[in-house]
Amino acid sequence: MDDVKATLKADLDVSKLNNVLFKYIQKEVTKAVKSEVDKLQGNKCIKGSTFARWGRSSCDGTKSSLVYTGFMAGPTSAARGSGSNYLCLSSNPETKSFPVDWNQRPGHLYGIGWELTGIDRSRSSNHVDDKDVPCAVCLTKGRTTLMIPGRTSCYAGWTHEYTGFLVTVRTQNGFASTEYICADADPEFYGSTNYNQGIISFVEVKCGSIPCSKYGNRTKLSCVVCSK
Repeated sequence: MDDVKATLKADLDVSKLNNVLFKYIQKEVTKAVKSEVDKLQGNKCIKGSTFARWGRSSCDGTKSSLVYTGFMAGPTSAARGSGSNYLCLSSNPETKSFPVDWNQRPGHLYGIGWELTGIDRSRSSNHVDDKDVPCAVCLTKGRTTLMIPGRTSCYAGWTHEYTGFLVTVRTQNGFASTEYICADADPEFYGSTNYNQGIISFVEVKCGSIPCSKYGNRTKLSCVVCSK
């Protein structure tokens, strides 16, 4: 009888041990599978983000890779209607046909030129003023990008992409409102004709509601593009 009890106890102990081992192996396998799934999902979802580098035709000097180069485009200075944002129009365009009855009142898109000094320098080969603005679209390794006006460096934890100066259309009656963007601090140009269709100028602060202790009146604003 004692031998039977001993055998039963041994069988129970082995069964209990097998059950513990099974649960442990199941837990570890589940953990490993979840880890691999998370990695695969991460690789699919986190591919970086893009930003336009206004005033340059490459991403050289940034921490990012080039997607494409192009021409800065947007509304004419005196536009009424059409878009108000700026686009980096590809320098390698593709086209397709549209229905023939699409012919009424289209939106318009124009090239954008530098307007920084008020002096016509379109024939000067060593000055950007009155020339057209190139652009490049860059892909970062970070998941987000941020343009910070009024700064020349990124906050802690962010990666510096490029520093520049804030630009928009100049303040003048009859001129259309557009957005504020960060033009590269070392600007380039293309072309040699002063079309004066769309133009961008530097931006100055009018302090008051903006604290004068922080930004003096008529301070020209720098900017920086950062990624994370």
